[in-house]
Amino acid sequence: MSNEILGTDFRYIVDVSYGINQDGFIAIGTESIVYKGIKVAQSGNLEFSCVLKFKPKHSYLNGEYKDKVKKFKEDEFSIFEELKECRSVVKIFDVIEDMGSFTLKCDRVSSGVITGEIYFCVVEEYIDGWSLEEYCRSEFWKLRKYEETGNGLKKVIEYHDFRDDEKENVCATYYKNYDNILMYQNQMIHFMRNLCEILEFVTEKKRILHLDIKPENIMVTKHGKELVLIDFGRSVRLPSSEKFFQCSMERADYSTDETIDRMYSYSTIGYAAPECYAPAAENSEYPFEQKSLRGKMSIESDIFSFGASFWECLNIFDLVTKGSGFSRDSHEFYRKYFLNDDAYTSRDLSLTSVHYHQKLEDIIRKCTRKRSEGYTDPSDRRYYHFYSEIKRDIIEAENSVPNIVRAENIRVRSAFSLVGKALSVFTTILIVIFVFRLLGYRLAYSKWERITENYRSTQFSRLETIATDLVKTVPNSGFGDVYRKIAEFTYLDGEIDEQEAALLVSLLDKRKSSISEQYIDEIMQFADPRKFKEISSEIMKLDIEEAGLGHKFACAIYNTEIKKENYAEAYELLSQYHKNTQFRNAAVKLKNILDNDDTIDIISEKTGVGKSDIKELFEKTGDYT
Repeated sequence: MSNEILGTDFRYIVDVSYGINQDGFIAIGTESIVYKGIKVAQSGNLEFSCVLKFKPKHSYLNGEYKDKVKKFKEDEFSIFEELKECRSVVKIFDVIEDMGSFTLKCDRVSSGVITGEIYFCVVEEYIDGWSLEEYCRSEFWKLRKYEETGNGLKKVIEYHDFRDDEKENVCATYYKNYDNILMYQNQMIHFMRNLCEILEFVTEKKRILHLDIKPENIMVTKHGKELVLIDFGRSVRLPSSEKFFQCSMERADYSTDETIDRMYSYSTIGYAAPECYAPAAENSEYPFEQKSLRGKMSIESDIFSFGASFWECLNIFDLVTKGSGFSRDSHEFYRKYFLNDDAYTSRDLSLTSVHYHQKLEDIIRKCTRKRSEGYTDPSDRRYYHFYSEIKRDIIEAENSVPNIVRAENIRVRSAFSLVGKALSVFTTILIVIFVFRLLGYRLAYSKWERITENYRSTQFSRLETIATDLVKTVPNSGFGDVYRKIAEFTYLDGEIDEQEAALLVSLLDKRKSSISEQYIDEIMQFADPRKFKEISSEIMKLDIEEAGLGHKFACAIYNTEIKKENYAEAYELLSQYHKNTQFRNAAVKLKNILDNDDTIDIISEKTGVGKSDIKELFEKTGDYT
């Protein structure tokens, strides 16, 4: 047994100083397990970092033996050799078929150990940086952190396990700091342009499809923040003069979990284009309409994955913070919620910040556009067919987005006094904020129009985000019209539940000076009678004086049912307004709260009204029509 792998010119060992468990582990994929390694010259004088990918030598699929080493050398390795002139594609240093007596304990494989009998080793270039997913989630937005556990070890803490104050601090960097949004948007634009240039070389010059583009397969270097494309395990060459690579896939049972032996798609759920998905096995349903050329993969397939990857990057904050599903298992999240045409294709940014530029959303929607007849035809301008087309639109977006950095001008700074400079900067910031809010409002309004056109109750979270963004960005003079539009939409089905009431209250809370008693009256009038307790609790979060009769009923219901007090005041309100038709449901609710012997005793004692008279009022309230 040995902890070394002997190559032709170097020997390799696992770097056990790396990783949260100090075992060198980096990641595990469908076809390999990856460790950080050290490449040592045979003389022992030179050491370099590298990546050690352990891949199984063979497999048995449906009883058929497959030589994985041979396949790797014929396919993936030869592709790497062809792309080695591109500095933005990871390099392969060595392929070690015979690892000799090398042994590595590993509880992540079924055998519990990696040996030369079962695995061969591919030695790759080590990229000092993060995956694009790690960069967006952990490095930029700080939605994941690492804590020391002693002995040099660490554990991963996901956002949903943060303390409340930590969550608030993280959310403030996103919701209250426009500069951060601008900085992140500009970084994503840079990354999109960078990846376009890489894929232009890979696909349009070398005619190679990657077919597994996703944030985990895109590395971001620490120095310079440039992208490096990795993991060409699914890559294929396009036949000479051919547009498609035809892949025959085993049928998949979409009613059960995906397995290594029976994958849903040729690449990865959530990012794979619809044509990359396998036909459905018996008793399961294919998730997409039959408009794509199933099994025929083309540049449009990689372009779809490009758009899906950056859709995730731009939505990452909300995907992580608005539910634990994505954080816990993004693969399962996509499988459970996205395997249908409506969610999977034509992706927009309605989930996330309104301040992202419309042109970014247009690019992503076009990349992931729902398949229709002729979607691979270069004359169909509804789709992208070349990376040069995407890059052109990215450059246009880059030149049109607001950018606070552009407001700085050295000659202007040197031409004015300190006071003049302060005024200049202040004025510039005001202009930028005004333009930014105007653009933000237009984007939010277009998103509101789209989501309300074919709204489903499962989209409430998205509706809430867009409505909030509308109110944030609308000029003060337009608040009433925007709130009215949102409120009337919630009233369409006749009654609102506690979620819808909470949304309307939160919108009013953002513009306290604009609160009208009519707004609160309407919430109480349209309230689901079964939810008065919850809806009244939401209304009480507004720090205002009593605004009208609706607010008075909300206060009375809240005080009597939740705080268990002010019964006499509630009775007096009921005695005065029990015949009011607008608030009949609220009056009946209040009567039901008060109508018990103990409460009647308290009311009688406080008001001096006889118990029989109190009960008579309750009967009138219940019978009145």
